[in-house]
Amino acid sequence: MTAGLAEAVDSLYREVVMEPERWNDSAFADWLETIGLNAFSIDRDEAKLLRRAIRNAIKLQTFWLAADADRKATERSWRARVDIAVGVPAWRPPLELAMKELYANPTPEGFDEVSMRFRVVNGTGWLEGTSFQAWQAEEIGKGDAR
Repeated sequence: MTAGLAEAVDSLYREVVMEPERWNDSAFADWLETIGLNAFSIDRDEAKLLRRAIRNAIKLQTFWLAADADRKATERSWRARVDIAVGVPAWRPPLELAMKELYANPTPEGFDEVSMRFRVVNGTGWLEGTSFQAWQAEEIGKGDAR
């Protein structure tokens, strides 16, 4: 369910930066509870990453609540709003969630998702020139050697 968790964090960020007045401690707690209910089982590492995402979302909410109307009107991209308010640290939890999902349930789409998120967080490509099939074959080989 982790890819869904990375997307859920993206959705949280989008909602918080576009409508910060709708969010408060209770709303953040409700979001986290809903994620837990929808995800069925969240492991310890995922829970830690979700808590980090909530802390980032609170920073986003605080920043955009205080922003003047002109700044809000000027910046319409939710991703840019996240970058302005928190920057790269906001993108780390969803990257780590997407990576957990990729290793647990390898798919070409998950591989592409991690590649995109990795570039945003690290400013460089992840496994540049490596195809999903080559990566998967290497990971299977690592599993056999363990």
